[in-house]
Amino acid sequence: MLHGVLDPQPGRLAFALFDGGSMLFKAYEEMHPRDASQVPQFVASRLAQHQLKLQDVTRWTFGAGPGSFTFLRVVAALGAGWAVGNRDIRFRCIPGALALAAVLAPAEGEKLGVLYDGRNKELLCFGVEKINGILRPTGEELILNTPAAREFFSADRRRLCAFAADEAVLSRVLDNSAVFQTVEPDLAALAMLPDEFDNNADKMCYIRPAVTA
Repeated sequence: MLHGVLDPQPGRLAFALFDGGSMLFKAYEEMHPRDASQVPQFVASRLAQHQLKLQDVTRWTFGAGPGSFTFLRVVAALGAGWAVGNRDIRFRCIPGALALAAVLAPAEGEKLGVLYDGRNKELLCFGVEKINGILRPTGEELILNTPAAREFFSADRRRLCAFAADEAVLSRVLDNSAVFQTVEPDLAALAMLPDEFDNNADKMCYIRPAVTA
C-alpha cells in the first residue's frame, strides 16, 4: 500500500512516498502560501516521474503545522477532495512539528520544543513529548515576544529544534538565551505514526488564527 506524506514547511512543500516502511522518494518544491494552487500539479508530476498516478496512493499523511493558515488549509482541503473522489483514499492530519522533534531522538518522557518564526519579532514554541515510545504534542502552543521568549527559555532548559529557514530570526529573538538545533524533518517519522486515517481535515495548528480582532 502506497502512503504519501505532504508537509507544508517554511518556504517549501515536502512530498515523500512510502511503500510499507520503505521510502520510495522524497521531493521538495519552493512554495509559499500564495503559490498553493500549484500543489496538485507538483504531486502529480512527482508521481508521474515514478510511473505512478494519484489513484495509486491510497493513504496520505498531511503535515498540520504549525504554519501558514492558507498553506495548511489548501493541502488538507486537497486531500479531502481526493477522498471524496475516491473512496479508497484515506488521510490524516498530524503536526509537522513531530517530524522535526523526531530528529532529536528524545528519551521516553522527554519534552522538547519545536520553534518557528512567529513574525513580528515573536516566536512560536510547539511542545512535543515522547509517551510510550510515540511522539505526541504536549498541548503547548506558545507565542512569545522577544522579552518573554528570553525569560521563558532562560528558565525552561528543554532541548529545542527548528527549521534552518527560521534560524536567523530565531537567533535574533533569543539572543543566546537558549540554544536550538536546526534540523531537516524526518518525514518517515510522520508516516510511521500509528494514528488513525480519519479523513478529518480540521486538525490544523496555525501560527496565527485566520482572523484576529
